[in-house]
Amino acid sequence: MVEPLLITPTELRQHHYCPRVVFFERCTPVRRRETILMTHGREKHQTELVRERRRTLSRYELTEGERRYEVRLTNHALGVTGELDLLIVDGARAFPVEFKHTSRLPDPGHKLQLCAYALLVEAELGLLCPHGYWHSSRTRQTHMVLFDTRLRNRTRAAIQVVRGFILAEQCPSPTAQTVKCLECELRNFCGDTL
Repeated sequence: MVEPLLITPTELRQHHYCPRVVFFERCTPVRRRETILMTHGREKHQTELVRERRRTLSRYELTEGERRYEVRLTNHALGVTGELDLLIVDGARAFPVEFKHTSRLPDPGHKLQLCAYALLVEAELGLLCPHGYWHSSRTRQTHMVLFDTRLRNRTRAAIQVVRGFILAEQCPSPTAQTVKCLECELRNFCGDTL
């Protein structure tokens, strides 16, 4: 269980997908059942981490760097805690890496998640994170995500929004994209959708 005032980068991604996912997990006694897709994704994620240990850094356009796997970071001032899949450290710079089992491109929620990890790395390790990487185990494509001022500001704002409704225990509005509700494991708890 995560401390009440700390959120995770994953929750930022989930909030972008649908704010109610985070609300039901953090503010109600509802327990999410793991779907077949979730189980499959977790298994593929572990397989990808094993494969990563054998690879060079060329997909990240780096010639050298130290790989650190499953890096756990917490910063109370930022209000975030989480475990990063991979951190590549090259001198005073660091590059967070997230692995996803999807064929889609990184969406804004994935970028918020990755940027939150960058903010954690900078706050806790004192390393500069100019950009990070998002890798799809399905397409084998790696995408660079630039941590510009706009994304950093959006990430900090999202952290405050999520922390705010958790502390207030106030149910946020559902996603406007009701097609997401069709396969949601929490669908039965949203009485005002579909």
